[in-house]
Amino acid sequence: MSSSPNRILIIGLDAATFWLIDPWMQEQKLPTLARIQAQGARAELRSSIPYVSGPAWVSFATGKNPGKHGYFDFARRKPGDYGVELVNAAHVMAPTLWQLLSEAGQRVAVMNCPVTYPPKPVNGVLVGDMLTPSPKSQFTYPPELREELYAAVPDYLIESAEASADRVATKATVAANVRQGTTNRALATRFLMEKVPDWDFMHVVYSETDRIMTYLWDDMDSSHPRHDPALAGRFGGEIEHHYRQADAILGDLLRDVVEPDGNTILFVMSDHGFGGVHRFFYPNVWLQQEGYLALKGGRGSAGAQAIRGVRSLLKSLGLAHLARQTLRRLLPGWGTAGKLREFAFTSSVDWSQTRAFWASDNGVTLNVRGREPAGIVAPGAEYEALREEIKARLLALREPQTGERVVAEVWKREEIYSGPYVDWSPDLRVIWQEYPEQKRTHFSAGEPWADAAFAYAGQTGDHARDGILYAFGPGVRQGVRLPRLSIMDLAPTVLWLRGLPVPEDMDGRVLTDLFEPDFVAGHPVLHGAATGSLTPAAAAELSAEDEEALADRLRGLGYIG
Repeated sequence: MSSSPNRILIIGLDAATFWLIDPWMQEQKLPTLARIQAQGARAELRSSIPYVSGPAWVSFATGKNPGKHGYFDFARRKPGDYGVELVNAAHVMAPTLWQLLSEAGQRVAVMNCPVTYPPKPVNGVLVGDMLTPSPKSQFTYPPELREELYAAVPDYLIESAEASADRVATKATVAANVRQGTTNRALATRFLMEKVPDWDFMHVVYSETDRIMTYLWDDMDSSHPRHDPALAGRFGGEIEHHYRQADAILGDLLRDVVEPDGNTILFVMSDHGFGGVHRFFYPNVWLQQEGYLALKGGRGSAGAQAIRGVRSLLKSLGLAHLARQTLRRLLPGWGTAGKLREFAFTSSVDWSQTRAFWASDNGVTLNVRGREPAGIVAPGAEYEALREEIKARLLALREPQTGERVVAEVWKREEIYSGPYVDWSPDLRVIWQEYPEQKRTHFSAGEPWADAAFAYAGQTGDHARDGILYAFGPGVRQGVRLPRLSIMDLAPTVLWLRGLPVPEDMDGRVLTDLFEPDFVAGHPVLHGAATGSLTPAAAAELSAEDEEALADRLRGLGYIG
């Protein structure tokens, strides 16, 4: 074993995709990534199921599947209820990589990795993520780091995305915020390096990569149905600009951090990929059409119809942006917009006649007797037969205009998850079909009274299943492309590189194939006891305003319905 373990620097470019990197690299627009690829190793990185930032980054951080860490989505079903609630780092049920390193006395610095708010103590520093409700929230560890961060980087942005009803204004705001946010994230990285000069492990996520593609993909893609040449002239180059900006930041880190000490290994990764979205698929509408979900009175309850009517009226008057505050005045007892939507959904469904519904990212939940409040599907044979029936119908589903398959795979939850929290998942998990030309159909839980199961997309880009991974530094094989790896492989690999045992209950494997044989021979893999589950932490209490703002942020990014 080497007497001096390598320092590890992991830069996350949230949602970065080889679909864009490869052609821009060939055009010599990304010189740093080109160098890293030539002098290091590369692989596609398979995301979690679902391939959503929350569970993906938690799977990276824990080395475990969601059945063991318990984080399946940014929202989860309320126990004994049909509604949902937002969840954050307090609900992660497995220790993270930086917690394990801290317990071993190693120094860590972590910034903006999704699902790190509220912050947990580490041996070093931690800056929370987009789940932070506001800049006034306590989103750092130690607590005093927040004021020091703002003193060093006054314009530091927790989140770059600020959506509004005005499409052009949203694009302009996101474009400006992404430029500022990327610059300030790089400045904050240097600040943390100075704050913890003896860091052993550092991890920084640039969420801006995801945001710029979410809102501006149609400006770059002339084949997109929402492509507007006038807007493309203004915003069409913003995604490329961001990738080039990130490439320059990586170049600075190579020059100033990685190469001078000769002992730092750099990983560049994304939690999932990305692509264009041309149409939406509304699963609850489809479930209704197929006879699995029933609505009260046809298109919903009186309360739900009233909410829909207010929204439609304001939209026709060009005042859609006032819908939330208007509904809160009309129905003050329901508080936030998220609760209004939850009320509209749960009050619209006739649960006594509903066998299946869609309440979470990429999943169908059966209305099981004895499990759901008004369940009607008998456990056992009826439950299994219904899962098989819905699975077959989903796999046969075709996009009506193109005839293309919509669904690539459907899995029963126990087929893809293991661990104590498998039952927290929907009963069926759906993997959406992806096409090379990126003309994909996206899903949205949506309102069950939408007019059609398929509709034109408002959100013009969304996640793809495979992200990116680069490795660069001492001992890394040069110029190799490995077969697809798993996002769960990074945590055990870092522990190995830092000379620590790999817990036996991690699902990822140590990526020895990224490294030269002599390096591997000098760094034997150590195995340790299972880390098991954590005791649930106290969740941070949110005000109604903070909860509403956070729900709107996640909804604007397509993370919740």
